[in-house]
Amino acid sequence: MSTKDHLMDNAEADSRQRNHFKEESIDKEREERIAWWREARVGLFIHWGLYSLPGGIWKGETVNASYSEHLQLRAQIPIQEYEQITAHFNPVHFDAKAWVRTAKEAGLKYIIFTAKHHDGFAMYDSKVSDYNLVKATPFGRDPIAELAEACQSEEMVLCLYYSHAMDWHHPDSQGNTLDFPGNIGAYDPLEAWMNEADKKNRYERYLQEKAYPQIHELLEQYGPVGILWFDCGHKISDEQGMLFVDLVHGLQPSCLVNHRVRRPGFGDYDNTGDNQLHVRSFERDWESIATLNHSWGYNQTDHHWRSPQDILYDMINVVSMGGNYVINVGPTGDGEFDPKSLEILQTIGSWLKKNGESIYGTQGSPIGKMPWGRCTIKGHTLYLHVWDWPVRGELMIPDLHNPIGKAYLLADSEKTCLKQQRMKDSDGIVIIQLPAEELDPLCTVVVVEFEGDMKPNPLQVLLPGGVTHVFGVFDGELHGESLRYDTGKKGRDNVRDWHAVHDYICWNFRVASPGSYQVTVVYGTDEQSAGGLFEITVGHEKLAAAVNFTGGEHQFLAYEIGQIDFAHAGEFKLAVKPDTICGKVLMNLKEIWLVELIPESLEDV
Repeated sequence: MSTKDHLMDNAEADSRQRNHFKEESIDKEREERIAWWREARVGLFIHWGLYSLPGGIWKGETVNASYSEHLQLRAQIPIQEYEQITAHFNPVHFDAKAWVRTAKEAGLKYIIFTAKHHDGFAMYDSKVSDYNLVKATPFGRDPIAELAEACQSEEMVLCLYYSHAMDWHHPDSQGNTLDFPGNIGAYDPLEAWMNEADKKNRYERYLQEKAYPQIHELLEQYGPVGILWFDCGHKISDEQGMLFVDLVHGLQPSCLVNHRVRRPGFGDYDNTGDNQLHVRSFERDWESIATLNHSWGYNQTDHHWRSPQDILYDMINVVSMGGNYVINVGPTGDGEFDPKSLEILQTIGSWLKKNGESIYGTQGSPIGKMPWGRCTIKGHTLYLHVWDWPVRGELMIPDLHNPIGKAYLLADSEKTCLKQQRMKDSDGIVIIQLPAEELDPLCTVVVVEFEGDMKPNPLQVLLPGGVTHVFGVFDGELHGESLRYDTGKKGRDNVRDWHAVHDYICWNFRVASPGSYQVTVVYGTDEQSAGGLFEITVGHEKLAAAVNFTGGEHQFLAYEIGQIDFAHAGEFKLAVKPDTICGKVLMNLKEIWLVELIPESLEDV
């Protein structure tokens, strides 16, 4: 993804910033608003607009933009030319009932539809601006009205996306400096214009003339709306952000607002960056959004499709961390879902039909991340999502001190009981004996029913058996002034800016039983900018190593650096600290692997 596209997804907003709107009455109202959302867990994003017709191509040339909905900005298309798309936009194959039915069959519980994106074109019948689908195109129909009716009949929650911060069609908004040279630039930070009276006053005029009135339309014309989903809130002020929040809650008290209305802490729940696969733990409810290929809007040249298994694992991981997961589809200019998107959605839907109980209404894992997969919980039931089937069929679960009533495979219609036993000399490890082969090649879910209240322990645990335990940097704690996390997107799941020798990263973890572990470090380095010596410490043990060159700062290679012995079970801290930094940075650390060293005499047992 290009750097410019990245600047459109709020990923640069400082996740450490928080507001403190914590009055008791507001919290009670929020709890009522968000109850359905916590139950839903999975939804469908639909990016559809004028940009869908050219599908990433303009005048016969592929536009250099990962996101096709940025076509007007990235191809530098004047308004007068971009408006010409409206004469040809006639999506005769649009069928609201079919869209909603597809989402339902995919097991998804809410739909977020783009009512207006950055190009300023309203995909509904707006009285505020004639630049809309009903008045400006031969199609002449209102998709939101039809979607609202279809959602009601299928018990689907309708939610609406609205680009409030940017509008490339309005002469006083942000982003379009081609037609309006005095405008705020698309990539100008808030600080660059807030003290310029002319830009600030003009931008306020846009908000009053278009943004606020269109929010009124969306919340007054189509019945209940589950979420008003905002974007690029880092480009407006705190005061403006709160005005949008108050406007939505004033019009529909039960309508949720996402944090991109301004920044983390605003609205009712937080968001990750676009396609952010690796995240830190959030302080409150949160949602992850993901595309099936690269682009959000339809891009006819984008064939970089993710596999259904990749999407499924991402979904399970997010839900296991207490988040919601939203899958995106970009319909074509004709109003249809493309065949590949439908294929992936059908696979996800088939899995959720059998295993949805392990996703809907569940909470995050009480036992942390497991080397064999992930875990969710609902009441007195654990759902173990196993994507690395144990070689001997022995699935190890830590911290299960509670009496166990029953264990079985969720997709097993007969619910055949699985044998279980407690591991001696361990910290509450229970071993579930699984069949020789998994029931579902995508992901098999094991159900464990237990009695009493379970005391959560989110610390990562080392389990015996020779499996690889991964300590990802996003699960660690950073110390120092310059060291920071990269974006968390694909290929950027590392720390960066390791300039200072006193900066370090550490993980708190547990060891379930005594053992010896091989330590491997995974990092990327550029020969011109990185280098030095570092050490890994666990308790009183210490391993030292020199930084090798990997071929690039995001070309990650694994290096074994030694062995660490644990004489007893318990809690430990692993830290990676520089000894000397020879380049501009030490390295871009991605993760640490710990693998138990099994004595040769036991390998074939």
